[in-house]
Amino acid sequence: MSGQNGKVYKLEAVRPEAREEDVNEEQTQAQPVADLADTNKDMSKVAMIVSLLAVVLLVIFFFGMNRNIAGLTDEVKSLGALREDVSVLDQKVVSMEQEMPSQMKRMLAHDVVNEMTMKASYLGNHLEDEALKQKMLQVSEILKSVRTDLEK
Repeated sequence: MSGQNGKVYKLEAVRPEAREEDVNEEQTQAQPVADLADTNKDMSKVAMIVSLLAVVLLVIFFFGMNRNIAGLTDEVKSLGALREDVSVLDQKVVSMEQEMPSQMKRMLAHDVVNEMTMKASYLGNHLEDEALKQKMLQVSEILKSVRTDLEK
């Protein structure tokens, strides 16, 4: 049979029992296709959520690392300033090491002269010979002047 627009339509006899089987068959075939389409839609949503979470985590890690690197940069800059302080202290230590032996020698000489002055005074007070007493007192006076020179 042909229609008005030139198409041919096929007429089938409709049997009620055959029609129900066809409908059931079409539903069973359409069901997996529909389930597959729903599953694909659900999986695409899950994939989008996972990818968005990954991007959010990358942004968080990026800014966290950027902040840590900025902190490290500040620490390195402060260490540069400390390096200058350390070099100044090192120069002071070197100068003190050079001065220390001379100071130690002066202190040692001062102590020895002080000891000699005390011994000369003791001998000057306990000797019986008057000439020796006078010489020891002179020695004691000379040692006292040396000691005052060392204190300067």
